[in-house]
Amino acid sequence: MGKGRRCSMVINFSDDQDEVRIPKEAVALLKKGLQAVAKIHDLPAKTEVSVSLVNDEVIHVLNKDYRGIDRPTDVLSFALDEAVEPKENGGPEEHLLGDIVISAETAVRQGKEYGHGLNRELVYLGVHSLLHLLGYDHMNKADKEIMRAEEEKALQKIGLSQEDMDREKEKQDPVHFSAAVKEAPASRKAKKKTASHLEKEKSEMGNKKSEKKDKTILKLYKKALKTRENAYVPFSKFKVGAAVLTSSGEIYTGCNIENSSFGLTVCAERVAIFKAAAAGVRPGEMKMLLVAADTEDVTSPCGACRQVIAEFGIPEIVMANVSGDMKKVTLEELLPFGFKASDFT
Repeated sequence: MGKGRRCSMVINFSDDQDEVRIPKEAVALLKKGLQAVAKIHDLPAKTEVSVSLVNDEVIHVLNKDYRGIDRPTDVLSFALDEAVEPKENGGPEEHLLGDIVISAETAVRQGKEYGHGLNRELVYLGVHSLLHLLGYDHMNKADKEIMRAEEEKALQKIGLSQEDMDREKEKQDPVHFSAAVKEAPASRKAKKKTASHLEKEKSEMGNKKSEKKDKTILKLYKKALKTRENAYVPFSKFKVGAAVLTSSGEIYTGCNIENSSFGLTVCAERVAIFKAAAAGVRPGEMKMLLVAADTEDVTSPCGACRQVIAEFGIPEIVMANVSGDMKKVTLEELLPFGFKASDFT
């Protein structure tokens, strides 16, 4: 601070859609907004974030695969940094915060609907998502107010805050980008407008529970990946990490540990579950388990681990890989004919 050593945050930007023409000025403003957040939170120069613009179809698929939401949304953020709470940021000198995915089509529609154009909407969505990556959320009224204030701070730095918008009679960006939208058949436009209205109606009630669960899964995923690095695998070189969530909100992690007598090798899932059990957690008190490894497809627990999962009655299992692919299954799907302690009574 004051020594002039801090540089800009690294922003990896890509426009991966063809539905909307995004002018260079819009991209520049988006990056300015993200840099404003980085400056306010004093993020290290080597902090890195990826931003991708996609269409509604792509973000729809991502929502369905990662959040179980069968519709497009305006934005998604995938956190990779270990920071969870806002005050923990600005730690390591080099780290990847995560990925921001924005639907360009939805940004255009919302920009028109709110009366401020694509310019401001695109910047707002980027700022909003970056704050999510830094640990901010809007699950309750108090958190929402805090996050909204942080958004305004960043937007104010580049003259796009709500206060700035209110000063302009027309409530529109200085440079209007509505003409950027490619013309589409009327039927397609009508369909998207309907989808937008449905999204609005469902957002308040439908998203709260899924967003909370999505955040929980990402937290387990990050912890599993971190613990995976501690795996003792001199023979297979195949590292696996796992994380178990209990009903009290505690998380226990584990990695695979191999042995020269191969039969004594213990999988990451069992290490995590046994750590929880050793701490006093009992069957019915473990709510979710996530396992991740460097596989092409998602990582599936072995038969022995499935039986241990059944013993402790973990209802939800998330199978993942280091690339971020995930698949959530129920205990019944994972082990349809397993047995447990109650079968002996």
